[in-house]
Amino acid sequence: MAARVVTMNEVTDRCELCGVTTDGSFRDRTRHLRGSHPMYARGLLFRLAAPGLFLVEILLMALVHAPSWVYMVALFSSFIVLFAGKQWSRAERRKAGARPTIGFKRLVREGGLPFLLVLPMIALLIALLGRS
Repeated sequence: MAARVVTMNEVTDRCELCGVTTDGSFRDRTRHLRGSHPMYARGLLFRLAAPGLFLVEILLMALVHAPSWVYMVALFSSFIVLFAGKQWSRAERRKAGARPTIGFKRLVREGGLPFLLVLPMIALLIALLGRS
């Protein structure tokens, strides 16, 4: 076997909150988060589920032909879910001694920018559809 050189910038398979080493698989990391950091995992779930919740609410309102102002209720309710998840995950990171956020440069480098753009794009789509 050849030796493997690890650089400082390489992403390691280590939990940022407690330092436990995982095998790097999604299933193992998810199992660790749910078992060792349940509030953090719940916060992440809320953050990821908020755009989907918004789309489901929009579809249901379109099916029942709800008035336009009701769409703002959907936007604010999904934003509240997103905000609650953000607060929970940041609080858990603080409690564990990690930075509350991972930083914008790291977020972009690790592919998280599309998640930041989901809600503004949905709001823009609704605004454009409302004009027609």
